[in-house]
Amino acid sequence: MLRSELEQFHLYPFLHMKKITVTFQCRLTSSGVFSAYKGSMLRGSLGTFLKKTCCTMHRQSCEDCILVNNCAFPILFMGKRNTKKGSLSLIPPYCIHVTDTGKTLYSTGELFIFNITLFSYAIDYLPYFAHAFILAGNKGMGKGTENKNGTFDIEDIIYQNQSIFHKNKQQIDIPKGEMLVLPYWETSRFGMGSLLVHIKTPCRFKADNHLSADLSFRQLFQLIVRRIRSVWAMDEENVMFDNFSAMLNRADGIQTIENCLYWKDWTRYSSRQKSSMQLGGILGSVRYYGDLAAFLPFFILAEQLNIGKQTSFGLGEISFEWMPNEKNSDSFVR
Repeated sequence: MLRSELEQFHLYPFLHMKKITVTFQCRLTSSGVFSAYKGSMLRGSLGTFLKKTCCTMHRQSCEDCILVNNCAFPILFMGKRNTKKGSLSLIPPYCIHVTDTGKTLYSTGELFIFNITLFSYAIDYLPYFAHAFILAGNKGMGKGTENKNGTFDIEDIIYQNQSIFHKNKQQIDIPKGEMLVLPYWETSRFGMGSLLVHIKTPCRFKADNHLSADLSFRQLFQLIVRRIRSVWAMDEENVMFDNFSAMLNRADGIQTIENCLYWKDWTRYSSRQKSSMQLGGILGSVRYYGDLAAFLPFFILAEQLNIGKQTSFGLGEISFEWMPNEKNSDSFVR
């Protein structure tokens, strides 16, 4: 089924969420040695220079600062507290994506590109994000920044194939953004087929309070719903799906017919905590079969949100392929 056909599924006509995805095109002004998973490196630089830009009290922790509820740094880097009882809180309102994962060596003059998706209130703060990355480029990223390695200039910032960055004036146009809408569960919608899910960046989640390398369809669906709820909590909306127990009952009936998932460990150094952190997650693909049609709107949305832990690093990026009325192919494990 074509993606345009899937998007015709009924969606909630309310609780819209705004988001933008902008592309930063950067040119190295000195050679650099970057992390293999650059989302973590970029998030670290973002935090450092957002704080330099916004913080006026210069405290080690934001929690005991008198300005914690009014300063742009904590609400942008860590997330805005949700005041509605029972809702989620402290959700980072952004997600960084880097396409050249694995590449570590960059030469002077080489182009380095990354995307950042901003949700909800963070869209209005886009100039803060741009300014933080301008400062990061002046300082340098990766190894050897004390010797001015890994410095770069932002050549352009692109939104929907149009430049929104005025480099000479150091100004940026803030897009109006796109509207995400909640998927609607239709209990009467049935449709057998196979769903091939690609996990493109390490996905981290806990099952029974332990990091897991298994991913049943029920677990995957619960991860998607959890992420949807956390994103909508940025607008102080406590999303509760009607018929959620019916969704889980149907999810329990979905078979895993091909599993090509594997665990990938990687190490992140936190300059704030002055320590290395081991951050593993699952990668690869998994194919499910069963009465899946009613779940598809949730997967369409999940492609834009990521799932699991550390989504602000760009972890948990997924995509999917839907094949109605199909179960077997030459690649399936029978």
